[in-house]
Amino acid sequence: MDIQIILKRIGNGDKPAFALVVQHFQQPLFAYLGRMGLSQGVAEEIAQETFLRAWKCLHAYDPARAEFSTWLFTIARNIAFHELGRAAGKREVSGNEFLPDVASEGDPADAARQTQLREKLLDALRALPVADRSALALAYFQELDLKAIARIEGCSTGAVKVRLHRAKQRLRQLLEEYHE
Repeated sequence: MDIQIILKRIGNGDKPAFALVVQHFQQPLFAYLGRMGLSQGVAEEIAQETFLRAWKCLHAYDPARAEFSTWLFTIARNIAFHELGRAAGKREVSGNEFLPDVASEGDPADAARQTQLREKLLDALRALPVADRSALALAYFQELDLKAIARIEGCSTGAVKVRLHRAKQRLRQLLEEYHE
């Protein structure tokens, strides 16, 4: 889907074309927000707010500065950080519905081990700072390049590299602790 063509249609008065934008980015946004540790319900609320803000501020989007997806994920990240800061301790953070399911065919004991490993991974991810979870989700689940991640995170590509390196080290350490 060529987002610039759709944005041009919207700019020319085809307001219903925004539904195509929502349709295209809805699942990636849900997944990103879930991998930040938000429950499915909260992720859906934030995604909805993201699309609403994008619609209201569409005139401010500048394709010369960033890809549309980068702009949209930046909006989602800012809303999510605000929500996580506001709701710290108030709301249960889940996010497990956004991790890939493990195949449950075959040995029930193997399926139980896979489920246990998945829960340990979720616990380890939840123990990371939100900014680290965000960078990891953008890099490894959304598969964005360092430049796009840096724009979304509001830092340099060097800072993203360092953050990803430290987050992976900390995640590895946490998983080793859970394994013991």
